[in-house]
Amino acid sequence: MKITTLSVAVTLALASASAFAQDHACRNAIAEAQRQCGSDNDPVTCIRDRAPSRCHDELRREQDDVTTFPRMTVVGTRFAIDVDKYPGSASILLDDDLDKSTEVIRALDGVPGIDTGNDNGRSVGQQYSIRGFGYSGESRVIVMLDGVPRSTNLYSNLTSSFRVDSDLIQQVDVVRGSSSISHGGGAIGGVINMVTKDAEDFILPGNEVGLATRVRYDSNNQRQGYAAFGFAPDSLPVDLLAFLKKSSKGDLRLAERIRPASGDAYRDIANDEDMTSLFLKAGWDIAEGQRLTLSHFDYRDDTEVAWQSLYNQELSSITGPVVGSLEQRDTVLRYVADPASNPWLNLSATAYTSQAFYERGYDYVDSANARQTLYYKNQDKRWGVSAQNLMTFSTGPVNHRLLLGVDYQHREEDALYDLNGVLSDFGSMPNEYDDMGIFIQHESRYFDDRLALQLGGRYDKFKRKVLGVPENYDNGQFSPRIGVSFELFPQFNLLANYSESFRAPTPHETSSVGPLNINYWYLPNPDLKPETSREYELGFSWRKQGLFTADDHFHIKTMYFTGKIEDMIDLYPDLTGPTPPQSLYYATYRNIGQVDRHGVEFEASYRQPRWGAQLSYEHLNQQDRETHERTPWAFADKIQLGLSLRPMRSQDFEVSAQIKHWLKPDQNPKSYTSRGVTYFYVHDDYTHVDLNARWRPVSTGIDFLDDSTQFLLGIDNLFDQRRLHPSNVETSTRVGLGRNIYLSISKQF
Repeated sequence: MKITTLSVAVTLALASASAFAQDHACRNAIAEAQRQCGSDNDPVTCIRDRAPSRCHDELRREQDDVTTFPRMTVVGTRFAIDVDKYPGSASILLDDDLDKSTEVIRALDGVPGIDTGNDNGRSVGQQYSIRGFGYSGESRVIVMLDGVPRSTNLYSNLTSSFRVDSDLIQQVDVVRGSSSISHGGGAIGGVINMVTKDAEDFILPGNEVGLATRVRYDSNNQRQGYAAFGFAPDSLPVDLLAFLKKSSKGDLRLAERIRPASGDAYRDIANDEDMTSLFLKAGWDIAEGQRLTLSHFDYRDDTEVAWQSLYNQELSSITGPVVGSLEQRDTVLRYVADPASNPWLNLSATAYTSQAFYERGYDYVDSANARQTLYYKNQDKRWGVSAQNLMTFSTGPVNHRLLLGVDYQHREEDALYDLNGVLSDFGSMPNEYDDMGIFIQHESRYFDDRLALQLGGRYDKFKRKVLGVPENYDNGQFSPRIGVSFELFPQFNLLANYSESFRAPTPHETSSVGPLNINYWYLPNPDLKPETSREYELGFSWRKQGLFTADDHFHIKTMYFTGKIEDMIDLYPDLTGPTPPQSLYYATYRNIGQVDRHGVEFEASYRQPRWGAQLSYEHLNQQDRETHERTPWAFADKIQLGLSLRPMRSQDFEVSAQIKHWLKPDQNPKSYTSRGVTYFYVHDDYTHVDLNARWRPVSTGIDFLDDSTQFLLGIDNLFDQRRLHPSNVETSTRVGLGRNIYLSISKQF
């Protein structure tokens, strides 16, 4: 994967051999900036600011060496560390990793340990999983935008969406596996944090004002375009970013024709979505080393879709389309104090409010000439504060980083169901969360920083309650972590990690009461224990320049993980007990699941100035400890191969191909029977091929065609092949989207 925008210049290539002297000077200058910013909370911005402006043009113009500078993760530890030296599984996505996909979820499919698909391609309904958990257990994955956590499903809802815009994202930071020490409960599957861009990301080097625009056309019925304005004068301590994007997504074509048991065959699924993203960010450099930023993000998706947008393809022949609106609004205030002269102070504090809702319904006249109306709204509201301070110091030959922090979040969920003007309790259970966490992490480095030892722990206090229900839930959990990285020889690191994570039960699980659906009469269980995950990781990484030739670059990282998830919470129906006055059975949530999880994630890349290759492999085995059945569903091993070619020295032009192959899943069980019919789970392998070409003109002699212009042309699913997720049965209609040809043109002024 490549990195090309100025905002992530730390990862960009150096100048060509014809300018070797300046290239060498820039290499040293940026390496020094990287060293100085190694403990910064935002190393990308820090390095860009410290790098000499005379190097910016060269850094932007060349992309030959994408591995000279490491990608830095802050999610796993909350202080910056090279992903190759992070003793766990972490990945970073940047501009060139994101702009090939119209949604962030789709771009994540290239990260080992993450799987997507198993949906119908609507923006309002997208499936994903990280090490086995995602949409179906979203409270076991933490998803954040600028550190603000969000629900990807919304309460009591059958939809899934990150509700972000990939053109607005500067970096996506992904840590897989147990990781509660940094962000609290829910990180059993992993953590995703998306970081928004700043004004400088839309301003050309040497300018104080910038305009940027991009338009994109997808043959599989999507159009989008944005305009951004950046203002960052050298004479004033302020900067401003304004970003507006409009997108539309119509009926979507599947990879093959669907022939239902009744009705006509079809290949296109009904869909109508209009999306708007508005983002405003203002920054103020209060004094040297002090900065205040205020941002507001507003996302809206106006939809006409099927009732369950993840699963249903065709509109109801009775009600017609379900008309709705999915919205997300975040306001974030952040203060940073990082004076260069004080290694004991690197303080960041954040306060935020966030709200999201999905409202939809229908209005039609039935066969008896009676008007039927439905209005259904799910909503999630949050506000929170967090603060942390990173101290750097030395004790003799040992270097230290010590991080102290605290988080607090208040969250409210509810649903409103109005059928023909009558309010109902269906799906409605107003509830509240109050979560507070205190954490400490310490890193000590020995033997000229070759050995790094990371120790840390976090204590979380959480409270869950349902309004109007006496049974509340109040508990706490401690999550430790230890990580070791040892540089055995230059750029070759041995890695080991032990971490714990937990998921506190939801208010629905502890406090549901009554006939909330036709099947079960819920009984509360305020004595539920949190789910806990304990995971070990072992692996190595190696980054080498000049492996076979003077200008090649090689990189590899492999991590093996194993662990147990205990006290899994599941609904337990009383099938032999008394019958409730309504519903079929009494049911209670209990700690009844024990899960074993192990696997391996491997990724490698090799790059020459004119060509490159990337390879990854992922394997996950997650099964019930007693039955040895796959849980929560089966997974297919995946191999990914990427090839790239840069044929012209005089132009920044690259052609690349990505091949994804899902191996045959090892199904257990292999089938299930419902109402006398036996359904067999997917047991085929699948291959998808994507192609794309990227051109940033260099030395064309035409003013408009310079390296501030980009053309991106690609084909998704080149051979129009279907792909069924292994959790599906062979007769599933969710076969994946068909071939899509896209063209994107972007320009900065």
